[in-house]
Amino acid sequence: MLYVFYGADDFRSAEALAELRTSLNSDGMLTNNTSVLTGQGLTPAELTQHATAMPFLADARLVIVEGLITALGSRRGAADEWSSSIDIIAQLPPSNHVVFLEPAPRRDGRQDISRSPLIGLLSNTANVDIREFAKLRTWGRGGTSEVANWLLERAQTQMISIDREAIETLVDLIGADLRALAQELNKLAAYATAREKQQHNGSVPMTSQENSPITAADVRLMTPQAREENIFALIDAIVEGKGQLALQRLRRILDEASATPSFLQVMIARQLRNLIRGTELLERHASQKEIADATGLRGFPLTKLMRQARQISLPAAEAALCDVEAADFAVKSGLMTTELALELLVCQLASRTN
Repeated sequence: MLYVFYGADDFRSAEALAELRTSLNSDGMLTNNTSVLTGQGLTPAELTQHATAMPFLADARLVIVEGLITALGSRRGAADEWSSSIDIIAQLPPSNHVVFLEPAPRRDGRQDISRSPLIGLLSNTANVDIREFAKLRTWGRGGTSEVANWLLERAQTQMISIDREAIETLVDLIGADLRALAQELNKLAAYATAREKQQHNGSVPMTSQENSPITAADVRLMTPQAREENIFALIDAIVEGKGQLALQRLRRILDEASATPSFLQVMIARQLRNLIRGTELLERHASQKEIADATGLRGFPLTKLMRQARQISLPAAEAALCDVEAADFAVKSGLMTTELALELLVCQLASRTN
């Protein structure tokens, strides 16, 4: 059997190969009967030799060819050159399997094999399984997200119970990175199971995941992107002088224990230092590139910093940084607890930057 796995989604492509290997490894001998070949420089004779070799003391043999179709590109004559080898491979006994594994196309559109003459040849050959793994979208027709549907199907396959809102929250935070989504799903499932065990005094049935659905609150608590988003939202509220909103966000972070007060203080100080640099440079009529080089920020964070720097004076930003240092001293000298010092600091900073 001959397989072709290609497309922009290398995660699903890699998983398809892993599933194939598992299905062929019934006797545990597939590792010793697997060959991995590089497509660049490979000849039809070499491929035929590897593909037609019979399994050694095993039920199956697997040959993985990496990037052959990509390497051949749209070169004329490629289909004729490889047609004999492809015909032989397509008629191999059920014990022999060959996979053409193609890399994801580059962002500039090059290495796209959809118009390859070899793909055309393979499409018209019997016993060839061609699978394109296109990039899933975070949206779809009728408002249905392809990524969310994939995540829901994956959860159901693994018998993981998860709320639809939790799925949508994960997709909003992580986007179409399926590898990261799969990792977060497994982590959240373990968290939900541990929570169920705790609620039942350590005794929980094996099917507990079905009875412990992952919620949107779990996602916001456990997913790093959510914790970072909450912290940045807190800092934005402080810098923009929104005291009440800043206190609400601070209390939520502390209640969820998603960040320690000392870490929050460090993050606030870092943003204030960047704000001071940005304000100084704007007063000198510096360019956006100069501000980016000075702060290390790019994209939206840089745009947001420049907007905030235009709304605050340099003396106010410097005084705010002094407030952070004073709060740190109050904690280290035992005058205040870390939470109290942080709450007072948030109020003070918001009033300065208002």
